[in-house]
Amino acid sequence: MKVSLDGGAFCANRESRFGNYIFSLNLIQALDAFDRENHYSIYSFCEKPNELKLQDKTIYKQLAPRKLWMQFRVSLEERVNKQDVFLALNQAIPSTSARIITFSHGLSFHYYKNLYPDSYDSLIRQLRIMNERSAYIVVSSEKVKKEFESILQNDARIVIIPFGVPLDFLTYSKKKRKKYFLYVGMKHPVKNPEFMAKAFSEFKKDSHFKNYELIQVEKSKLSRRELRALYQEAAGYLTTSLYESFNFPVLEALSQNCPVVGLRSAIIPEFDDFVTIADNMQDFVSAMKEIASGSSKTIDRTKLKKKFSWQTYVKKLTKLY
Repeated sequence: MKVSLDGGAFCANRESRFGNYIFSLNLIQALDAFDRENHYSIYSFCEKPNELKLQDKTIYKQLAPRKLWMQFRVSLEERVNKQDVFLALNQAIPSTSARIITFSHGLSFHYYKNLYPDSYDSLIRQLRIMNERSAYIVVSSEKVKKEFESILQNDARIVIIPFGVPLDFLTYSKKKRKKYFLYVGMKHPVKNPEFMAKAFSEFKKDSHFKNYELIQVEKSKLSRRELRALYQEAAGYLTTSLYESFNFPVLEALSQNCPVVGLRSAIIPEFDDFVTIADNMQDFVSAMKEIASGSSKTIDRTKLKKKFSWQTYVKKLTKLY
């Protein structure tokens, strides 16, 4: 089959290359490596990123102009070079005769409308079009499937496929843990930064932990190698989001044997066996103290990599074609 997909996430500026960029990069590389039957065309409006390594069977097409890119330029490409399947990695859908599989990145805008004043209307419009035109809607957790089913009334098109451990994080080098906690991700109100700041302040009030730091990587100026080293040396990883559909940095942290403390709202059920979950400020700070004292949940990396595998992802996805 001929399969096209939206690679627009690769055009995010370097400082914003978090969740969707990492998802797109890993999924495309996994399709290229593990799918021996289908041929792929990647549509983007910028140059191919250096870290995207592809075989000859996968074509990267830089399409211009950027203005009205999905509505006009991608739609034109789909008309001229007809495809069998279109993978809507960024939830946007062109005019196409191909079978459409849309990938949802969650419904935080639905539950926290006030936190998305500039994008709420466009996200609602995407959701409507997604519902009208998708053969399948792929989500990354049981939580999001249930949310979609409540909105779309138990729609059988909702398919769960959890993301895999990032391909460049499959290996782990043991390093000495240092006196800092880590957060990685965009700066947005839904990430609940006030809670994290207050929790760390409460943690530092204990004289035993006064020398600890909180490192927040909110603008991705680091290389992936540098970021991996941060996970390997951190005492623990913190996540306090009001909503998460998956939470890629949690998986990155776990893959590097870094203990994770998360508010329940920030942790999908699939991570329950691997992380420490807190329901309130007191529990969160107590968990931080336990980790800093050397007591934390044992992370079974073999189990983690088996449960979150890109090879498995590709196998399940291609069955939908």
